[in-house]
Amino acid sequence: MDDRTTGCAADGAAPAGCGQHFDSVPQNPDGDTIGCGSALYYALKALEKTTAVLCSDAIPSRYAFTNPRLFKGEFEPRTVIAVDVAGLQLFGENNGVPQFARHVDLCIDHHAGNNGYADFTLLDAGAAAAAELLYQVIVEMGVTITPHIADCLYTGIATDTGCFKFSSTTANTHKVAAKLIEAGCHVEELNTLLFDTKPRARMEAERIARNHLEYYLDGRCA
Repeated sequence: MDDRTTGCAADGAAPAGCGQHFDSVPQNPDGDTIGCGSALYYALKALEKTTAVLCSDAIPSRYAFTNPRLFKGEFEPRTVIAVDVAGLQLFGENNGVPQFARHVDLCIDHHAGNNGYADFTLLDAGAAAAAELLYQVIVEMGVTITPHIADCLYTGIATDTGCFKFSSTTANTHKVAAKLIEAGCHVEELNTLLFDTKPRARMEAERIARNHLEYYLDGRCA
């Protein structure tokens, strides 16, 4: 890589830019997308690359702590990397994303249905989250996993596995999570934020839903 990198992160995420690196995040980004885009941003920054994150839609406030530099068109990316993006349709149409999605140099993904749109694809369909694979990539880059990078990667893994409840969770998923904890990941705070904190609108919707529950099969099914 040269000194400028642009990265893209999407639901399916994508980073762009080599030398100048650009991370692009897709429309309606989830925790894995944002976690990967942000972790890659900080890893490239540690290598003294010019890098940023581009997202078609606004990053949800619950993930604001990831705090990547958002791309404002201040440099021309030479390399575009997509992280956690299975297909071009996931990049979205806002913030000038389409012009960078036309040519993606590298895609790092865990979706078996990835359609191979990038020049090069690093795919592990057995990974529970793209963040699980990206952890290995960042280690191979020679970048130290800081507490903040660990927080970003843990966010990706935890949200894509339903806090390690989904069947996609493997022994390796737990091993990577353990490495992130050793690196200083703030597990308790993140789990509270990601899984135990709800906005008032959602709590009100759940209250209404509970008040209209109907039970069947002698109360065994609602």
